[in-house]
Amino acid sequence: MGILRGNFRPSLAWAIAVAILVLLQTGPASAEFGFSGMQIQGMKPEIAKALGLEKPHGVLIRDVAVGGPADAAGIRRGDIIVKFAGKEIDTFKRLVQVVRGTKPGQSVKVTVLRKSGRKDLTLKLGQRPDAWKITKDAVVNIPKVGLTLAAISKKIRDRFALRWGSIGVLVTLIAPEVASTMQLERGDIIVQVNQEDVWKPSQVAALYKKAKTDGRKRLLILVERVSGFEYMLLPVK
Repeated sequence: MGILRGNFRPSLAWAIAVAILVLLQTGPASAEFGFSGMQIQGMKPEIAKALGLEKPHGVLIRDVAVGGPADAAGIRRGDIIVKFAGKEIDTFKRLVQVVRGTKPGQSVKVTVLRKSGRKDLTLKLGQRPDAWKITKDAVVNIPKVGLTLAAISKKIRDRFALRWGSIGVLVTLIAPEVASTMQLERGDIIVQVNQEDVWKPSQVAALYKKAKTDGRKRLLILVERVSGFEYMLLPVK
């Protein structure tokens, strides 16, 4: 898990702690608690010692979704949440309990510890965006350009080891006959098509079909890959 090596072995509680995203952002549609747009991790004694803390206390922020509620509130990677919605947060379990008592649209006070000191912030919780609600596998093939695209479900995210905050449509296969001339590569994530956000393969297929109907020769796509984000042109045949 991360940079820890040697005799360290993640416990079940640790594994549950880093999976809080499942509870906070990909839970059942009936869940009414607020969406924060952050990925967190429980504190371990080894981490507390590395940070010079006397004991494990609070919850560590692993990542923050760009443009999400936590990002807007000024929460950063590496912050340690010690208070949330007026409640002291000593463990991962406690934060889950408190978050489950919140609602979309609610503003909550959050106290974090960071290197520069203690910060009191205001977090306005939102509703889960549709792009974060992908729970089922979905695949679409666009034979004219030799692409097979998949929705980024948890299964796909784990299989391709995708970054937590990656949202879009995954390129899973490229036909051999077009691979040499195709800018896209297997494992690329299509984030936008002609400046429109996409997260379902069917959206990409529909935009491709529309471009063909409109007589366009190319689509502008924004792609995320290991090296970063890049705009590319996808031919319309």
